[in-house]
Formats: sequence, structure tokens, C-alpha cells
Amino acid sequence: MGRDLILYPKKANRADLKCYLEGLGFKKCLHFWDWPKGTLNYSWFDYEDFRSIDGVSADVYPVSGEELEVTGNEWALHVRNLYSASWHDVKMLNDVLRGARKRFGGTIKGDYGTNRYALLWEDDSTPISRGISATYSHVQRELSAVRFALPDPSAHFAEPTGGNIDDFIEYAQTLDPSRVLYNGLVPFAVAMFEYFFCQAFQILIKYDKVALEKRHSHRQKLDFDTLLEVERKEETVESVIARNYTFQNIDQLNKAYKDWLGIDVRKILYKEKRIGNSVTFLENRIADIIQYRHGIVHHFAIDRSLTQQGYIHILETIEKAIAEFIAFIERRYNCKVNDH
Repeated sequence: MGRDLILYPKKANRADLKCYLEGLGFKKCLHFWDWPKGTLNYSWFDYEDFRSIDGVSADVYPVSGEELEVTGNEWALHVRNLYSASWHDVKMLNDVLRGARKRFGGTIKGDYGTNRYALLWEDDSTPISRGISATYSHVQRELSAVRFALPDPSAHFAEPTGGNIDDFIEYAQTLDPSRVLYNGLVPFAVAMFEYFFCQAFQILIKYDKVALEKRHSHRQKLDFDTLLEVERKEETVESVIARNYTFQNIDQLNKAYKDWLGIDVRKILYKEKRIGNSVTFLENRIADIIQYRHGIVHHFAIDRSLTQQGYIHILETIEKAIAEFIAFIERRYNCKVNDH
């Protein structure tokens, strides 16, 4: 679901509206909707300081039928974004309409009535909260997709009952080929953990006062190719700094955060949490999962005891570790990660 508003200008042709949008930084794109022949589809997204979540889509299209009766003009401007859009996205949507109406005149029709704009709310978000939120949302979507698609066991056996045959049943269950697949997904779970903490590190050192001050005294040898990557905006200063560490190793991850931010990630994760039927320290459980991944990737050490539920517990551990870190970030930087 989203916000849909249309400006029916008094005087504007296809070229006028095209020039107006491109002047605002809109880029041509494809669209899944079946627009009339001659329609121009555009999109806008603000990458600076993580201002956009959804961006704005804009479409210059030829009107017909009852739409022609609004102003009599043959072209209209449709703008849209999702309800998940950020405050900055919605403001841009309104600004596009206001600027176009001021330049071309006309009437606005849409979800908020005639000549009414999308409602804005009080925005307390910060670059840190928006950046962490975007990273977390991306990880959460992929994690949810894996959980949804995770296959059930391929073979079904009788459950152990405490009898003499239990050992045989448990052995037979280890032959289920789905357990090999569950093992294969362990590196993916670790990748989600690594990605989140690497991206969060880069976001924080871009805005944190301690990290910004440290840049003045930081010394690092760089090859010329890296400088060219930064110049071409293929890499950032933050990503170059992050290359000095590995984020799928707890010791290295903790060193990165301590060196640049004075944050002890081990301390944050040194909390007991219930995972399945057991209570364990998150730090220890994460270390076990990372070591588990190492065995699979480097030694092809397949653990046939890993069940579907066991893999789901791995995902739960990743989720709870990230949630603990986000709660710390919200306290330290006085922000709410999901408020945007």
C-alpha cells in the first residue's frame, strides 16, 4: 500500500514535465504497471545520510476519459511512494507536487483529497538511526525469507519413546538428506551476522564524534587502486577502514568497535538469553556458530545432528544478538532505530 497523488496541470506538455522531473534529479526507470503508451516513468532516491527508504516514483502519462475533464490538459503527473517511506521521501513527494503546481498550475487529486498533500509527521530520526534501521531491515527480510523457505525433513521417523530402539531411531534420523541442507545454510546465517556488524560499524564511524576525531591521527597505507575506487565512489573512507578487520570473528569485530568507537561488543552480547529450550550467553553461542561455519566451509564437517529446529535456533541467536546491539545503540546515541 502507498500514497498516490496526481497533478493535472493547466499548461504542461510531456516535454515540460519530463524536464521538470529530471531537473529535480529523477532518473528514468522501468515500471511494472501497465501505463498508457507514451508514459515516462521516473524514480528518485536520496542516498545521502540514509534519508530515503522507499524514495519517490513519478510518472508522466497521457490522460483520457474523465481525467481530461479535470483541467483539459492532455498530460498528468502521478507521484507515489509506499507507506514505509521515510519522512524525507514523503517531503520530496510533496515538494514535487508543490513545485509542479506552482510552475504549471492545475489541480491535485489523490488519497488526501483535492489540492491536499501527503501528511508529514514529526521526524526525530538521525543518520545513525536511519542507517542502522535500513541495514537491520535488509537483514531481517532475508532472515525471514530463509525461515519461510526452510524445508521440512525429507524423511519422517517415529519419535524416540525411551525404549531400546531409541538409538536406532536417532541414527536413522541423521540419514535425512535435509540435514545436509541445514548445514549448508549455516554460512548464510553467519553472513547475515557479519554483514550487519560490518555495515553498522561503517555507519557509526561516519557520524560518531570519537571516530571522526580519530581520523585526524589515523595512518594507513593505501594502494593507488583503492584511492581510485574511493574517487569513483565505488568505495568509501569507512569501507576502506573496515577492510582492516574481519567481522565474522568475535575478537576482530570487537577490536574494530573498540579501536574506533570505544564500544565493547563482547560486553553487549555477554547476556543470557533463552534459545529454544536452553538458556545461554549470546557471546558464547555466536562464537560456537561462527566456529561451526568454519568447520563446514574449510573442513566440510557436516553435522548430521543439526535438525530444522536446530537451524531455526541459529537464526534466533543471530536475531537476538542484533537486537541487543541495537538496544545499546539506541541508548548510546539517544535515538530510536525504527523511527523514520
